[in-house]
Amino acid sequence: MDMKPGVWLVSLTLVLLSASPAFAQQEAEQVAQSDGERWYDFMSTALNEQNFEASLVYVLGERIEPYHWLHAVEPNGEQLELIVQMNGPGFRALRIGDKVSHFHPAARDYSLRANSINHLIPPAFSEKFEKIQSYYRVVAVGGARVLDRKAQHIRLISKHDNRFGFSVWVDRDSGMPLKVMMINEDGIPVEQVQMTSLALRQDPSPLLEELKRLSMPPLIQVTTNSQQMQRSLRPLWHPEGFKLVEQKHHQLAVDNTPVDHYLFTDGLTEYSVYIAPRDAEQTGAMSVVGSQNLYTEPRNDVIITVVGQIPIQTAKRIVAEVQ
Repeated sequence: MDMKPGVWLVSLTLVLLSASPAFAQQEAEQVAQSDGERWYDFMSTALNEQNFEASLVYVLGERIEPYHWLHAVEPNGEQLELIVQMNGPGFRALRIGDKVSHFHPAARDYSLRANSINHLIPPAFSEKFEKIQSYYRVVAVGGARVLDRKAQHIRLISKHDNRFGFSVWVDRDSGMPLKVMMINEDGIPVEQVQMTSLALRQDPSPLLEELKRLSMPPLIQVTTNSQQMQRSLRPLWHPEGFKLVEQKHHQLAVDNTPVDHYLFTDGLTEYSVYIAPRDAEQTGAMSVVGSQNLYTEPRNDVIITVVGQIPIQTAKRIVAEVQ
């Protein structure tokens, strides 16, 4: 049977394209991204459905903090979660369903409405990848051995280079995040969480069942109401995916300076905007690069500061759009 000239030409083109290095590279990238999304969703399922007990270490510069982490799922689907700081004053956070209670010996105890404890593992890790796919891409980049377990390494990369990224090592068997590194715009790790032990349970921990009987501290309301702010200036631009989750007027604990404070997050990273009275000695803009990048700029009678897990160039644009 003879092949028509048009069909023959199309077939030849497809063969040549599939044999080209560019086509092969594009196909490999698509496979890596598809695998990355699958592993990310496997992790989010594990964080919501597994009963587990883990020890982990949080590293930020020279600061090293050990924690204990428990999670359980009740027969009715309600989740219980406890994070305990093992050194120092003994910070604790307990989640029962959508209520998170914070206990600290040096401060007033309080509760918030939240579906995860936002302390060590980003809240977005408990959600499906589709929630962040507009501003992150995720790729699978190979295997590794972490905590004597086979792990899959995935990378979360900002699509627009306006936020920090992550490297995550996911347990191939359970889906648990065994190691998490936050990566800045220069590709340098600035924050790390590493599990040192992990035990998966068939049934919820008895300790969590006992904690359900505790009297919880009062629920406070986090507001985004602008009426309490002291100045008309406010941030008008934020990178795609970030949401304003809190704004309030208060005094800084360091020197009692009155500030308007705005907190933004995309579920993985966060940043704050502070608008404060200008000090006569502050004459020019200043930036500090670190685990939390900082950019501050005086303007008329105020000084505007952005600090958070975002590149300096992003912070500069946020300040420029404060009006």
